[in-house]
Amino acid sequence: MLAHGPTAAAKPPEPLERSLLAGCGALSASLVVGCGLMLAGRRLGGGFEPIGGPGSLAVAALGGLLILACDAAASGVGLAQAWRYAARLGYVCGLIAIALPFRGSIGLDAALFVAAAGLAGAVVGAPWLRAGALLRTAHPRTAHPRTAHPRTAAPTPRADVACPGHLLQRFERYELDGFDCLHGMLSLEIPAGSRTASGHIGFCPSFRQMPRVEASTLYDGVEALVTAAEIVPWGVRIECRLDEPADEPIEIPVDVVARAPV
Repeated sequence: MLAHGPTAAAKPPEPLERSLLAGCGALSASLVVGCGLMLAGRRLGGGFEPIGGPGSLAVAALGGLLILACDAAASGVGLAQAWRYAARLGYVCGLIAIALPFRGSIGLDAALFVAAAGLAGAVVGAPWLRAGALLRTAHPRTAHPRTAHPRTAAPTPRADVACPGHLLQRFERYELDGFDCLHGMLSLEIPAGSRTASGHIGFCPSFRQMPRVEASTLYDGVEALVTAAEIVPWGVRIECRLDEPADEPIEIPVDVVARAPV
């Protein structure tokens, strides 16, 4: 009987969906860059005077929404980082052109100008703040007492000696088309009389975003369903379930692919 596969907890976008998302992200970035450069050019040419706090806040909010759309597309399909940086550059140019130097009076106008500046700072700095938070979560700092250890020479590995044990896991990590990818094999053993087995795979270093995981098997000895049951940026739990209890111990190899935008 043929085992079912692939089964995944989160299905990656189809090619058409990826193309649409990438196009929307690129369009959002282009709008922000084009508007920012146009406003900067008109301001340098004396086309208008700086606007007050309400206008600055409105422009900051509208441009921020376009940048968030660009970021959402980048997270979904791995849109090039250059689009995100270009969008933020145009965003800053446009705000500087319409808002500085500030000539409003102290009061509500000034408060709205400060709010616009704060919103712009949050939008521009969001990628770096999010990356720092993920790094702190994945690698928390803990204090350890320093202990001196004598240095010993590491044994030289011998290329002619084969692995002495039974292979349980083997994984490779690589970067492909803007994605951080992990691919390999996990062996799950189902005891006699049981229907389920599970195994855990650790991601080191952790993915910067929640990865999409696919699990499948080509094992044809029994009817089996393989799933990625629990996914976090630092690991995944793989489960295998049989239609009927196993008459004898069964070892099922599972192919696992995990990926997330870099």
